[in-house]
Amino acid sequence: MNNKITIFLAEDHKLLRDAWKLTIEDNTIFSIIGEAETGAEALDYCSKNKVDVIIMDINLKDGSSIEVIKKMIDTIPKAKIVVVSMLNVYSIIKDLYKAGISSFLTKNSSKEELIEAINKAYNNEKYYSLEITQLLLERDNETINTLNSRELKVIQYICEGLSNKEIGSSMKMSEKTIEGYKTKIFKKLKVFNNLGIYSFAQKNGLINS
Repeated sequence: MNNKITIFLAEDHKLLRDAWKLTIEDNTIFSIIGEAETGAEALDYCSKNKVDVIIMDINLKDGSSIEVIKKMIDTIPKAKIVVVSMLNVYSIIKDLYKAGISSFLTKNSSKEELIEAINKAYNNEKYYSLEITQLLLERDNETINTLNSRELKVIQYICEGLSNKEIGSSMKMSEKTIEGYKTKIFKKLKVFNNLGIYSFAQKNGLINS
C-alpha cells in the first residue's frame, strides 16, 4: 500500500514507545515516520514533515506538553493528535477536548483501543477510551442520571441520524412512543431539537464523534 497513514510518536519512555511501535507496525496501513522525547522536538519535526497522526504523552522530558499540543492544533491542523497519558484529570481532558484533540487514551488502554483511536483520528472522528469517557460522565451525571436506559438508547439513535420511525422499528415501539420519549428527553436536557441532543451527547461523552 503506497498511501500509508503516517504516524509520529512523542513519548519520553523508550519502553513504552517500543510497545506502541510493536502494536502499530502490526498494521500494514500504518507507517511510523519519526519519534521524539520532548515536546519541542515533536513540534519541530511535525511542523516540517507531513504527519497524519501524532501520538503524544502529556508529560515529556521538557515538561508538560499541553501548550505544545495546543500549538500543534493551531499550526498543524491537518495532523490529528491522540493523547496517551497516565493523567486522567478532568480539567486537563476538558481543556484539551475544547482545544480540539482527536482522541484521549490512558496508558491502561488496550492495544485495540490504540488502533481504534488512530483510525478514528485519521478519519476526523473523536475517540475517548472507556476510562476517560467514564470520568467525563461522572462530572455531569446529575443530568445523565435522570435518563433511563430507553431514553439513552433513543439519544444514541438520534445521534446516528435515525428518524422517529427508524428508531421505533429498532426498539420495537411505535413512532408515537418514540415521540413521547423525545419530548421527555428535550425537557430533561433543556434542549429544543435533535441538534441540542447531539450537542449534549457529544459534550458528555455519550458518543465518540
